[in-house]
Amino acid sequence: MTDILATEKGTNDQAATRDGTTSAAAQETRRRIVETANELFHVYGYQKTTVADIARELGMSPANVYRFFASKADLTRAVTGLVTADLRAVMTGGTGEADLSPGERLRAMVRRHFHHMRERYADNRKIHDLLEAAMEEAWDEIETHKAAMRASFGAVIAEGIASGDFAEQDPETAAMLFQHSLIMFFHPALVAQSCRCLPEGHQDRLFEPMVDFALAALRDGRFRELPDDLKHPPAS
Repeated sequence: MTDILATEKGTNDQAATRDGTTSAAAQETRRRIVETANELFHVYGYQKTTVADIARELGMSPANVYRFFASKADLTRAVTGLVTADLRAVMTGGTGEADLSPGERLRAMVRRHFHHMRERYADNRKIHDLLEAAMEEAWDEIETHKAAMRASFGAVIAEGIASGDFAEQDPETAAMLFQHSLIMFFHPALVAQSCRCLPEGHQDRLFEPMVDFALAALRDGRFRELPDDLKHPPAS
């Protein structure tokens, strides 16, 4: 958890407090606030946790929390960065996969992300509320997460093209299409919804055929070229 927080913190080193303080003590306080907010959101739920609750847990005043975060929405963005960094760390953190083909490495990445999403977030209504709030209040963090996922997929796809496992194609475009084709295993709302709506066990039974389908497309390599505005959508 601390390593993930350090990653999230690293993107905010120049804004440790709202007045520009960037001392080591300020950075540590900010880290503790984000970590505590994340823990309380998991335990009590996003909607039921207030800034005052977070301050009380830390033994500080709400005013001190507001030194670092202008609002709960601002804090939500930081916690969303933490949660999505956790998902990416799980997705890319496989060990003992050096001998796997690029296709099987992609399969393992998708499987880890899906299972972690379902077990830790999609099945937890309290934290699912946080992810729903993030869609409204922290979309930039969600976009950063999606782009980082695509970069990880793109790197493996590029290796697969070089090794001949995949056809010649643009890795960036292929990674985007691969990601979108498997969105039911990535998007928390879709993961939760399909888990509830499909007959028991069908979500897992669909996983391998869906990944097979996406990998077959990479081996074929034929798809329409995406317009530039779809490859690089404007910031929302």
